[in-house]
Amino acid sequence: MQKNILVIDDEQIVLKSIKKFLEGHGYGVEIAQSGAEALEKIQKEKFDLIISDVRMPGMSGVETLKEIREKYQEQNNIKIPTIIITGYSSDEAQDQAADLGVVDFLYKPFELEEFYKTVKRNLETKPVYRRAHPRVTVSFLADINIKDSSYVGLKADGEILNLSEGGFCLATKTQLPINSYTRIKIDFSPIKAPIEVDALVVWVDPKEEKNIFYCGFKFLEIEEDQDGILKEILIKYLFLDERFVSLTKDTEIHLQNLKNKLDGFDKKNSEEQKRVDFIRKDKDAVFSVLDKYFNNAWVLIKNFDRHKHAIHQAYYRQKLLRLFLCAETNRHVVEKPLGYPGDYNMMNYILNYYGDNKYLGEPSFEKLLNNYTCNIPICSSNVKRKDFFKEKILETMNKKDNAKIASFGSGPARELIELLKEGKIAKPLTFKCLDLEQKALDYVKSEMGKIDSKKKSMLTIAYIHRDIVALIRDSNLREEFKECDLIYASGLFDYLKLNTASRLTKELYGLLAKDGELIICNADTNYASHRAYYEFLGGWVLVYKTKEEMLGWVKNIDGIDNTNIKFEEFKDGNHYLFLNIKKG
Repeated sequence: MQKNILVIDDEQIVLKSIKKFLEGHGYGVEIAQSGAEALEKIQKEKFDLIISDVRMPGMSGVETLKEIREKYQEQNNIKIPTIIITGYSSDEAQDQAADLGVVDFLYKPFELEEFYKTVKRNLETKPVYRRAHPRVTVSFLADINIKDSSYVGLKADGEILNLSEGGFCLATKTQLPINSYTRIKIDFSPIKAPIEVDALVVWVDPKEEKNIFYCGFKFLEIEEDQDGILKEILIKYLFLDERFVSLTKDTEIHLQNLKNKLDGFDKKNSEEQKRVDFIRKDKDAVFSVLDKYFNNAWVLIKNFDRHKHAIHQAYYRQKLLRLFLCAETNRHVVEKPLGYPGDYNMMNYILNYYGDNKYLGEPSFEKLLNNYTCNIPICSSNVKRKDFFKEKILETMNKKDNAKIASFGSGPARELIELLKEGKIAKPLTFKCLDLEQKALDYVKSEMGKIDSKKKSMLTIAYIHRDIVALIRDSNLREEFKECDLIYASGLFDYLKLNTASRLTKELYGLLAKDGELIICNADTNYASHRAYYEFLGGWVLVYKTKEEMLGWVKNIDGIDNTNIKFEEFKDGNHYLFLNIKKG
């Protein structure tokens, strides 16, 4: 892109000579014979370099540069490189120019080669944008409307990359005219409501290889309430960790490139199997890179305090959520249609699409991301958890006639449904499902209705629509679950605080028959992989526990023999702890 130079000198012959020389080297040149003319031109055009004589009639070169600095450079937060031409090797004006930040002086007469080298060096030096206000790294979307009459109808959108009280830097694919007045709508969600302000475009730096323009904006008048929102945003984002910002940007670029690649394949291939085969070819390598990005993010943020955690989470979601939400499973996690992410529908997603046999979604990128979500270690542990409870149901049924089993927070009860479909409930069994969500119980009823009556002839099932915490205060509810041979809670305690979990453990233990077992499952604090993905980004927050914390729930229960307390272990399910308490 051609560089523009403003040359200021009162001698016409000097102006013509310099203009001809510089234009011969490919530069755009404007000339001014006075300070007043220079000020007029600099208001209309953007210049990359100023070359000025020192001594001129009327407004001197130094006075002109001072006016330019005060009326243009400081207002627009930019410092334009300047070369001073003087016929005096010792001059008070030279010292004054140096005080204004001028570092290059050429003394008449000068060699053209020296002149060219000085010009080139100054133009190759990136402009220094003066920070009148501290700037913070952010990521907010913005809509721009040009207000100037000569650009009526010109609109653009972009992403604000950094922000201060005085203005911001924005990346856009639309080239905006310098010195144009705009109306900007900035979307501060999910932190604050959007604001609309007037702003002036003060500089544009094109990145031609990416067809992206980086633009500097200066805020004009801001209303008091909007100014308050702006200051609050700045305070929140002032302390973003640079390593985290860099990692987040790298993650965004990687995900976007991956999406572009898969979208490009989809344009040429609409067949389902071809898309699945294309995904499978590099899936392991792709997943390995994603694992690295998300696990590294968690390492950086896991020890942040509450305030710092919230700020970084907001930035992380602003950068990555649009890509994360391309997957149906992830939309479910974020939107929480039943009020929490790990509902029966999400469990069905995981159980149905775990492994490499099924792919959810039509676009290849959605298929890939859904598959990634359903196969991260904690989701893999959900599948193992379901298989574990299938074994526990069979074990209880086989060692006890007319066994009575209760599932608290039963969700889709897939362990029971699968056993019935497999024809493995071969002895009389009473099974009670308790769940807070009626839709989950309705789903279980619906699935039961699809099973051959012969396969479920030995089963007596009850559906209880209650909150498990009601056990603490409702004696009638406790009566309904008395004398159970097996009680298990597989997706419930992960959402409970320690005190509540301790009280419920005591109540559940009291419902066991002699030799009955209580099994409580909870996410393990020591296995936190991918929490940046499903928790920090997706908002699926669990209350992780240690073995010591779970053992603390048993301390308040009288008459328990320590030999009847153990943690169940099974392969590849180590993201969960399974506390087993037997009633002797």
